[in-house]
Amino acid sequence: MVGTKLTIIVSSDVNEYWSDGGSLAIEEAYLDYGILSARGPKVGEDWSGSHLPAAGNEALVVWWPVNEFDLYTTVSTVIHAGDWFIIDYNAINIGTCNVGFYDYSISLSDPNYYLAFFHVRTRDFNKDTKVDFSNFAILASYWQETGCNDPNWCEGTDLDTDGDVDIDDLMLFADYWLEKTE
Repeated sequence: MVGTKLTIIVSSDVNEYWSDGGSLAIEEAYLDYGILSARGPKVGEDWSGSHLPAAGNEALVVWWPVNEFDLYTTVSTVIHAGDWFIIDYNAINIGTCNVGFYDYSISLSDPNYYLAFFHVRTRDFNKDTKVDFSNFAILASYWQETGCNDPNWCEGTDLDTDGDVDIDDLMLFADYWLEKTE
């Protein structure tokens, strides 16, 4: 759902360094749909401390201003199996977003796989970071309304954008009951 934040954890099940490192990146075609952010320092600060302990003392996260994070472990420290890096993902627009995962020891140019996210309209109509009774009240205030259209679709309550707020929209709303958007 637009506004939802997810956590991506890069981990390993072996006790050895990641020989060439890797990255998580959103390709240019998907930049309008999602944002990646690493936990740790703010943009422009030293990212060397933004890894988890299992990645070793000198693991490194390198931020690129094109929505990409390079992830490295080093040979000089002890590396443990477990969680190495945490990257957050935020859905910002309706549609599909692919986040490419690269393991540079396998390929430098092509992702090894994609994390594909399909974003739907938000159910957090009042933007208070949760889908609850206050949002249901907004949906109810537009119940049986017809003539909903672009750009606001009856303040977003016409979730299927068919022009009216009805049982179909209620069912779509219920699918995200008590979800948090931040």
